[in-house]
Amino acid sequence: LCAAQGVAHVVNNAYGVQCARTCAQISRACRVGRVDVVVQSTDKNFLVPVGGAVVAGPDAKIVATIGKAYPGRASAAPTVDLLCTLLGLGRRGWRDLLEGRERRRDAFEARLAEVAAAHGERVLETPHNRISFG
Repeated sequence: LCAAQGVAHVVNNAYGVQCARTCAQISRACRVGRVDVVVQSTDKNFLVPVGGAVVAGPDAKIVATIGKAYPGRASAAPTVDLLCTLLGLGRRGWRDLLEGRERRRDAFEARLAEVAAAHGERVLETPHNRISFG
């Protein structure tokens, strides 16, 4: 739709890095559709304090233009936090973290449904959203 209408497409991937399916869908959208940039919160995706974001996209020029809009205004602290966290985890630690989340998701949702039912509530069924619970 964005490609057909000539409208920029910005993906808010706040928690999406945690979900392989979401990452695959975004990658596919970049290849076959129109995605200009993907904004990913560092605190929600990378275990760091609030305050940073990763902006990525298939067109390096667009990403660079966005980066140039903030010279001297942003703190380096979120970047340093992210670097330290990823170096501390290493590739295997990062993958283990993501795989563990995927493994525990269904059990977590089942237990959440039990707690909700005990309080006269329910968990919404969202088969295409493996990140949020509602």
